[in-house]
Amino acid sequence: MNEERTMVLEMLAAGKITIEQANQLIEVLGEPSLSTAEQWAGQRQHEERGTPHLEPLEPIEPLGHRRRTNFTFDQMIELSEHEVDPSYLRSLRDAGLTDLTVDEIIELSEHEVDPSYFAKLREAGLHDLSVDQIIELSEHEVDPSYLIKLREAGITDLTVDQLVELSEHDIKPGYLIKVRQAGLTDLDFDAIVELSEHDIKPSYISRLREAGLYNLSVEEVIELNEHDIKPSYVKALHDAGMEDLTVDQLIELSEREVDPSYLKALQGGAN
Repeated sequence: MNEERTMVLEMLAAGKITIEQANQLIEVLGEPSLSTAEQWAGQRQHEERGTPHLEPLEPIEPLGHRRRTNFTFDQMIELSEHEVDPSYLRSLRDAGLTDLTVDEIIELSEHEVDPSYFAKLREAGLHDLSVDQIIELSEHEVDPSYLIKLREAGITDLTVDQLVELSEHDIKPGYLIKVRQAGLTDLDFDAIVELSEHDIKPSYISRLREAGLYNLSVEEVIELNEHDIKPSYVKALHDAGMEDLTVDQLIELSEREVDPSYLKALQGGAN
């Protein structure tokens, strides 16, 4: 009989745990349930001992031929009280997640975070996530492969909330990169989401900037796009000397089909 099983039997004999709790602890250890003989012996010893005195138990050291988390018996009782399935613990160990605290294990279990999901997040390079952040990513079903694509694209400066928002709006990593390449590096994520939802092409933003419109707000870009204002039209107006037009003026000139060359001729006639 191994040392761990002996300790459980001693706790049962001392009256510190019930037979049911003893079996739960044995199950956490990956051992077969107590036999009838062991249960009877434990109860008999408890009756013979009366009120016991137990010294604090040291943490159980993992056995050389097993991969186990270093739980104390109090921790095993806590895991049992929170109904952490031993198979869940085994899945965590199989996923290489042997550095979690008992509280973290309980929280992950209560939120039904798949150990394989946790492992994939680590494979994606997210090693410093808190348990709350992992739960948030899991509950929003953020695909670890999506995070890998972001990292491969060089996007490593995002918060968990931003990752969730990007994923929920199905914003492709390539879109985010192109928006940044278009010169919009200071946009917040609400703005990027808004641009994506209105199907604003990053190339459209770039061409507007090339036409001389450098300080447009997201709303102005969206408004110009919705009114089908071509960057080439804006550039022609600028070439005609109309450089200080507002977005509303650009839209009005376009809708009234005012030819930039006509405006240029008017400007020349006025000189």
